[in-house]
Amino acid sequence: MTEQKDIEQLIIRFFQKEISEEDLRLLDQWLNADAKNKEYFFQLKRISDDCQHSFTSTNDFSESSWKRMSARINAVGKVKSDKEDFNRWPHYLKYAAIIIITLVVGWGVGEVNDIKHFRAYEKALTYNEIHVEKGGRANTIILSDSTKVILNAATTLRYPSSFSLNERRVYLDGEAYFEVKKDKKRPFIVELKKQDITVLGTVFNVEAYSKEAFSSITLLSGRIALRAFNNKGDIVSKIVLNPNSTAVCNNQTGYMMVQGANKVLTKSWLNNEYKFKDEPLGIILKRLENYYDVDIHLDDPEINKIEYTGTFSLDQDIMDVLQIIDYEGNLTFKHTKRDIFIAKKK
Repeated sequence: MTEQKDIEQLIIRFFQKEISEEDLRLLDQWLNADAKNKEYFFQLKRISDDCQHSFTSTNDFSESSWKRMSARINAVGKVKSDKEDFNRWPHYLKYAAIIIITLVVGWGVGEVNDIKHFRAYEKALTYNEIHVEKGGRANTIILSDSTKVILNAATTLRYPSSFSLNERRVYLDGEAYFEVKKDKKRPFIVELKKQDITVLGTVFNVEAYSKEAFSSITLLSGRIALRAFNNKGDIVSKIVLNPNSTAVCNNQTGYMMVQGANKVLTKSWLNNEYKFKDEPLGIILKRLENYYDVDIHLDDPEINKIEYTGTFSLDQDIMDVLQIIDYEGNLTFKHTKRDIFIAKKK
């Protein structure tokens, strides 16, 4: 990690308190590699301190505050560089702007007095990962802030051992039910592959499997802010979701559609049930693959479009479930180990 662009990104993420455990170790190595690196870093630290003092003061940002901060930037800019050093002035100016923007949006800049504080921050960003395998059942965990999360089958949640002072961020692939503990000073953020959800304290269900075409977020109480991204990572849609609403997001385009929520259907898996109403068979079979850890194959893609309504206990055998779904007897089923083959009767 010696390229200037990479170091810039590490320092930016450090000041924003978004640096990963691995990147934090790389930044630590860079700082200890050369005394000039530490000088460079702590010059930025002094700029950040001036910014923090100005923006967290009980008084409005004053002209004197700006002059004090500008003087610090100018002083740094006068440092001469040699062939081995960075071209400091444009980079300090860029960092100062980033730090100011960060403070304005409320993230703040943490107090860093010496390298020892890296270790405490690294500990705060130690992440755990829990994965519920295909065929698994609801798994409940309590996060360090007392937020309750229930994970469905084929779901992975990545979360820190303890949250930072500014936010509570977790990463989800799959389906989970959240009861978020209220904390006005630290928003709770759920990052999905193509969306992110920001809340203060609320109850909601997320169904966002990274390999599927659509994600759905159902709000049961409170309010959430939802952003959706396209394949390039650009924000395409932003909405504030109200209770008893479901946002359906296209994971390719980033576009969203909001519709009324069905609480009974949304929460059925929490009671070890699978309920669906006028659901295409293709979607039903995807869920059954997760619940029973099987691979289901169709001889005719048109079968996917047939809609069904039903309620099943997840304790039932999957072949019993399929036979009940096909109550009219239009399909044939063949079960071989983990594979199930479905065909139209001829």
